Order: sequence, then structure tokens, then C-alpha cells
Amino acid sequence: MKTLELTEEEIQVTIQLIDIAIKSGGLNVAEAGSILAKKLGSYLQQASPEQPKEFADEPTDFEVVEDKD
Repeated sequence: MKTLELTEEEIQVTIQLIDIAIKSGGLNVAEAGSILAKKLGSYLQQASPEQPKEFADEPTDFEVVEDKD
């Protein structure tokens, strides 16, 4: 087994690249990509239990304006 040191930003970018590869390669790469992304993502959750930056915050209230013709 080899050890690789990455910053949190590098991990996030790697997860994004894996996501792009899965979308591009489809089912051929989905399983391997999913496994790697989950491993990297679980490390980020352990390192900082805050909500990941790639997820949106709670929805905000919007004012509904009806169009008056």
C-alpha cells in the first residue's frame, strides 16, 4: 500500500475530476470512480464534520410575484 498526502482542496478537485470522468465514461468507469470518490469524501467528512462546500445551504425563502397581465 502506498501513502499519498493531499490537501483538502486537492481532494475536492480530485472528487470533481472523478465525477467528470464518470459522466464522460458512463457505466464503464462508474463503479471504480464511485469507490474512489466515496473513500476521498469520507476522509473529508472525518477531517471537517461541517457540511461539504459542494452542497448548497438550506433553501432560502423566495417572494412569489404573480404576473399581472
